[in-house]
Amino acid sequence: MGMIIVFLLILRMIPSTLPCVRTSSGGTPSTTCCSALTQTLTSTSFPDGTMTFSYNSDTCRTTASATCSTTDSSLDLNAAIVGNSVNYLDYAATTVTVPFTCSGGSWTYTTDGSTLVIDTLECVLTNPST
Repeated sequence: MGMIIVFLLILRMIPSTLPCVRTSSGGTPSTTCCSALTQTLTSTSFPDGTMTFSYNSDTCRTTASATCSTTDSSLDLNAAIVGNSVNYLDYAATTVTVPFTCSGGSWTYTTDGSTLVIDTLECVLTNPST
């Protein structure tokens, strides 16, 4: 009996792996729309930049753009967009913009035939490449 209780407690602590399903105005489940993207503040020594988002629609977001900008151009730092804490998606001298596509209810970034499902986005300021 004690073993069953422990198993049930462990099972309850495991998060659900089913994706969230958005509903449209008619109440029908839809996985073609994505929720709004958000900026995750960095937990590194790099300072954060300013990130803004634009979408093709306010009711059913299927494409988006994230723009990262330096907060002070006199610092001579590049603006970079980082996906999932480790993937540098793109960078530029003061402002960089990256496109995203909603696929199956998740935001994705595709480059050179590779697709990354986005969990987090950071706008970091980095030293210019040499």
